[in-house]
Amino acid sequence: MRRLNKQIIIGINVLTAVLAFIFYFFMDGRGYIPLFILLSCQISLFFVFQVNIALFFMAWNILFLSALSAKQNITFIDMLFFSIAGILLSSAGYVIIYTADSFEKYFFSKLKTKENEYNRELAELNNIEKKGRVVEDHQARISRLYEITKKFGAVLKLTELTDKLFDFFEDNFQFSTFHFFLFNKGDFIKGISKTRRGAIEYHEGTKVLDYKAVIEYMREREFKPFYVDRKDAEEIFDTLGIRAKNFLAFPLFVKSLYAIIAIEGASKTDYNHFSIIIPQIALELRKVELYEQIEKLSIVDGLTNVYLRRYLNGRLNEEVDRAKRLGLTFSVVMIDIDHFKMCNDKYGHLVGDAVLKEVAERLKMSVREVDMIARYGGEEFCVLLPDTTKELAVTVAERLRRFVEFKIIKAFDAEIKITISAGVATYPNDGQDAVLLIESADTALYKAKRKGRNMVCAV
Repeated sequence: MRRLNKQIIIGINVLTAVLAFIFYFFMDGRGYIPLFILLSCQISLFFVFQVNIALFFMAWNILFLSALSAKQNITFIDMLFFSIAGILLSSAGYVIIYTADSFEKYFFSKLKTKENEYNRELAELNNIEKKGRVVEDHQARISRLYEITKKFGAVLKLTELTDKLFDFFEDNFQFSTFHFFLFNKGDFIKGISKTRRGAIEYHEGTKVLDYKAVIEYMREREFKPFYVDRKDAEEIFDTLGIRAKNFLAFPLFVKSLYAIIAIEGASKTDYNHFSIIIPQIALELRKVELYEQIEKLSIVDGLTNVYLRRYLNGRLNEEVDRAKRLGLTFSVVMIDIDHFKMCNDKYGHLVGDAVLKEVAERLKMSVREVDMIARYGGEEFCVLLPDTTKELAVTVAERLRRFVEFKIIKAFDAEIKITISAGVATYPNDGQDAVLLIESADTALYKAKRKGRNMVCAV
């Protein structure tokens, strides 16, 4: 565009010179109008060209005027006047251009300063926004930890903890399946998988998630949390038995307890959020462990490692309520170690304690998991047999008696043959409540003792 303007101005300047030449020759020397036109073109040169080029064209015009004045009636004064006027007007144009350039530079400088200030303020705002997001993240983290603390504050049982964990994850995250595995010193204790449709308890043969393969996979990664997408590791999903598109797992180490929280169908973002709350969950697991230890100390006999009489009474009342509600039957067996006082007197209390421990261990080995054994007092034990008729209870009591009798007990340097007597009572025929049932079983026990010991009697 600048090049085009230059050509136009040159053309106008040449054309004006030609016109002036014609006017001076054919209009009786009255060339004022062409001169003004020529000077206006001369002034315009300074708005388009550089100063040295504009001065060149101005000098050319002056020479042209000088040559023209030799033939026409323009005096030297006229020529000087128009030349000086041209110089002044040209200088005025240059001054205008210079002034305009100065103002332009000044305003551009101010604009640049404002732009720099704006950029600084924008950078500060961005920095504030980043810090705001950090604060929001911390607030969200604190909020989640508070929610967990509030939700799990009253949780004291492992079953309650897994239920609350699932509810919390379900309320705050999107996933398909929640898995929880618990180990104590490497031994599998509990496993549960939960979805929105229900829960599945793990037992031998359960085919939901291969937790052994999960443990092996975590061992290869030094038991660090991990997130895996199916498209990145298809064979891992097949090995572990995962059906979702992605999978994440977190290990929890709490003293002797080791737990794994594994979640199918969670996103990468959720993985980062889980990382925040996992330490709090570990604390909750530790709280549950401590409570169960304390509870065990309060309900389990320290010597024989079976339940105490106080806990037995509570369980008996629960079983009576359950049997009444569902129309069921259950039995209790009262057991007494024969001639235990003589054993204590002959071998001492240390041997007597060893005998109590061994008898309790044999009793535990001879009953079902649903059955309960308690130390009722001294050398007396009580066995609660849910959903058991009197005939079946007598059979169980006989099995217990034989198992104790036919195996010598070795305690320190002594080898002792121990026998037991047992009395059986059944709800509801032998008692409508826990107290009457125990009294009936106790009566049957003393009947066995009176008949010679080492036998089982029923009411």
